[in-house]
Amino acid sequence: MTVESPMSGDLAIQVHGVWKRYGLPLRPWLQRQIDQLRGEYHGDQAAYGPWVLRDICFEVRRGESLGIVGKNGAGKSTLLKLIAGVSPATYGSVQVSGRLFPMIELSAGMHRDLTGRENIKLLGAIMGFTSQQMDVKLPEIEDFAELGDWLDKPVWQYSSGMQARLGFSVAVNVEADILLIDEVLSVGDVNFQKKCLNHMDELSNSGVTIIFVTHSPYTIERICERALYLEDGQITASGSPSDILSAYFQVAMDRSTVIGEKDKVAADLREGTGALRIMDISMHDAVSGREITGFSTGESVVFRISLDVKEALPSYRFSLRIVDPASTVVSYIEMPMASRRSLVLERNSVLECRVDNINLLPGQYWINLVARETAGPVIDSVSYAFAFNVRASSEVIEQMEHRGIIYLSASWNLAADDALESAGEP
Repeated sequence: MTVESPMSGDLAIQVHGVWKRYGLPLRPWLQRQIDQLRGEYHGDQAAYGPWVLRDICFEVRRGESLGIVGKNGAGKSTLLKLIAGVSPATYGSVQVSGRLFPMIELSAGMHRDLTGRENIKLLGAIMGFTSQQMDVKLPEIEDFAELGDWLDKPVWQYSSGMQARLGFSVAVNVEADILLIDEVLSVGDVNFQKKCLNHMDELSNSGVTIIFVTHSPYTIERICERALYLEDGQITASGSPSDILSAYFQVAMDRSTVIGEKDKVAADLREGTGALRIMDISMHDAVSGREITGFSTGESVVFRISLDVKEALPSYRFSLRIVDPASTVVSYIEMPMASRRSLVLERNSVLECRVDNINLLPGQYWINLVARETAGPVIDSVSYAFAFNVRASSEVIEQMEHRGIIYLSASWNLAADDALESAGEP
């Protein structure tokens, strides 16, 4: 669809003062009428909810990639539907300039009784292309979808992943000015997801405007230049993907130390054999020994783990896992066998684990702890036992742009002439 608007020429989307609720709930409507009769009408729209979206305002430039994050029910999909024009705003305005393709539902725009090939033409017609124009694009779309003989079978026989393949293949090959993508890639297989992400990189670099809703932090960081954090129908933060993801995960996974004085009673209720219980964990500077809650990229630290050993342990394994906000294990550190044999655990033991040159990028991370018998069951396990922050110098931030997981020190030089000759280059 193409929507003409009086927006500035460098804007693709403008959302101003948007409020949205589904239907017209009787109680808020009656309360508003009563307040108007009494002369007590509230100018604040929030007084007459419930609202799915509340006072949403933002702009998207042409060629910009915007990520939207938030917990389930925050209003992300509703916002995309308003931008796509499939649902009207209760109050406010949404202006779109350019040909838009919405992928906000797997089967959006498809007819379940038509074949995949027929649905390609149907989606093309919705976008404003003639049948002849779609005939030209058809081979490229077929090649991208990789559906083979399934293209000539009705869509109702397709799996959710196959529907995603079909819809996305059309979306990225019909020369849309704006793409709205709502988590549909999560149902595809890994190879197709990689293919889609690579193509989205190309589209973004070619000037296509992309609004992307996903729970995958690395996808947001890879594709988007800017991000919004939506919470309870409101934009609570706007900025770089790294800043927004940090704010999002801080709320979504707000866990400080989950073991300590207040949890000593609860320790006996944890799973495992209970031969020992992890009672506390702290982090210390490797040089001074002082207790810390964060460090800078490349520094060394010591983790001290307090244990209550209830019975003799002739053989055991102890591991420490560093996890990021997406629960990805970025490092797995297990006590080597030689240490296990030499470190005899007594009733009130404190294990120390020194980790040198930790090159994690800036952000918040958590520690998971697991103790188990060498060839047997788990003794004790604590997830998100400790939270810590990593800082970085401006040099590291400049080189990495907050992307990735670890920092690798590198140097750049111009190759000398003799090096090029030895490599066989003219």
